[in-house]
Amino acid sequence: MILYLVRHGETDWNRRKMVMGREPVPLNENGIKGIARVARFLEDAGVEALFCGTLERTRQSAEILAGRWGLKVTTDQGLDESPFEKWVGKSFRELEPDPDFRLYMKKPTGSKFSLNEGIKDIQKRVVDSLERIASEPDIRVAAAVSHSDLIKPALVHWLGMDLDHMHRLTISNASVTRVDLRGGLPPKVRYINLVLPADWS
Repeated sequence: MILYLVRHGETDWNRRKMVMGREPVPLNENGIKGIARVARFLEDAGVEALFCGTLERTRQSAEILAGRWGLKVTTDQGLDESPFEKWVGKSFRELEPDPDFRLYMKKPTGSKFSLNEGIKDIQKRVVDSLERIASEPDIRVAAAVSHSDLIKPALVHWLGMDLDHMHRLTISNASVTRVDLRGGLPPKVRYINLVLPADWS
């Protein structure tokens, strides 16, 4: 299966570099335009099925894609962001003095950023969800809308990287990453973090 991983469009909280966790934060105008460009870019890619997490910013992004492609959206909690309970509503600058936040950025497997799951748990649930999608025998091309810190753990899994190196990857808002998942063969990551410029058409 060809799988396109799409990060949701920009929100005002993204612009202010604030942790959203699972807050119901909608896309801003720039985020809507960015996802509309993704929809046009992948319009001829033959996407047959569209999945997303349950949070507002991923659902809104997926609905924009679905409207262009004529598909229904299937939600999957395995694609949801971590709650990041104690960091929600705080900016990265405010969190810089927090030793646990600094640890998350340098060695995420050692950070206690969530009450109920660590980064290894997140990696397992997102990989399980995406590989379950990839195992659908009647789907050849699919797209999944998720979050930066869900897409990165999945990619390091398929690339055979150390999970603590996940932040060496960049996954921007309204970016596209392509992975080919073929039964019995090693995954192939075709490209990562493709971002279409504002004047792309």
